[in-house]
Amino acid sequence: MLIRLRTRDGTERVEVDDKCTLSQLRTVIEEKFGVPTSDQRLSLDQGLLMSKDPHAYDDLKPGRKNDGKPLKSLKIEHGTIVYMTYSVERKVTVCTAAAHNDARGLTGGKMTVEAMIAAQTRIETQESPNVESLSLDGHAANAFQAYVNGTLGFNQMRFGWMYGTCSDDGEVRVHAIYEPEQEGTEDAFVVVEDADEDARAEAIAESLGMTRVGMVFNVTTTKERPDYTMSAFEIRQMAKYQSKYGDKFVTAVVMMLEDEDEGTPQVSFEPFQVSNQCVRLYSEGWFHDEPCEKPGHTRLTKDVVVVDKVSKDVTEVDNDRWLVPVKILDHEGPWRTSFPIENRLHPVQTVEDLKDAVSKGGQYCVKLADFHLLLFLSKHLDANDMARSRRDTSS
Repeated sequence: MLIRLRTRDGTERVEVDDKCTLSQLRTVIEEKFGVPTSDQRLSLDQGLLMSKDPHAYDDLKPGRKNDGKPLKSLKIEHGTIVYMTYSVERKVTVCTAAAHNDARGLTGGKMTVEAMIAAQTRIETQESPNVESLSLDGHAANAFQAYVNGTLGFNQMRFGWMYGTCSDDGEVRVHAIYEPEQEGTEDAFVVVEDADEDARAEAIAESLGMTRVGMVFNVTTTKERPDYTMSAFEIRQMAKYQSKYGDKFVTAVVMMLEDEDEGTPQVSFEPFQVSNQCVRLYSEGWFHDEPCEKPGHTRLTKDVVVVDKVSKDVTEVDNDRWLVPVKILDHEGPWRTSFPIENRLHPVQTVEDLKDAVSKGGQYCVKLADFHLLLFLSKHLDANDMARSRRDTSS
């Protein structure tokens, strides 16, 4: 019978007699592949290949208990995959197979088993984010969550661009949140990009030494999420913008969570990135437009193998595998958030708000220390001149 022997170096094939015992199989492996019987660790569990403690896999452990047993009594039959680890270095047997071309299917070309394994995409979790932390200005964060909670009642999604700085050490600090023109529903949002107001916001931020470092949105409470954190739509948006703005781009998610001590709902900011692998697969067109039946999964256009799961090809991936949590901090930045914020249902920005803002007592530079006020003024004045005036009066 034919047995497939899978190792970290690839897959080998071993032909043995139907009455072959476990001890005889080990001898054949030593003779054919040069791995001493004493160095062989065999198991029917694929976890052996990824384990840091291979000795924990003892279902095919050598000894009087197993050595004399026929392979069939150990559930090893024709075509069975047996997993093996070893410490010695050896030259892997080079096998060939028909090469696969995504555009034309199977072709007449050849590729080694090693190349096939390299081409196989394994979905793995990313242990650490690409940034050190995300610090949110308290005024900006509070203004965003207050609108989501108080006006929208967490029944509709709301989106914002986060502006601030990112240090060489990966410490992201958000000083302002700009809310562009958008349409939101209970499970999605559509942002109007490249509008004239967007360009003005970018110009003001750049003049003040800030860049677009991330985005923020809320998840609604209209549908419970007992077994998942992010939906496929939300993962796609994160991958899309992280791909566009770089690996330091961070997403802050506003959630309504239950306080474990008091048992009451509390608004919480949870920062994440998606894994570099997620960004790459999205950029290469692997994300399917058709949703999964499970809202917490993403459908892919090609088969993948999920690490730590059953070794078989799948096209749906649990979204938690894409997420990488980021450490959250808070600070008090140089800007206020007292002027009504753009593109909201209520309150709407008016000239009366401008009069109230500039008629208040205090220094002129303090009056202008509001990103949303500067954005409102930019519709009537030059954005660069305003930002320069704000810098000059504060210096």
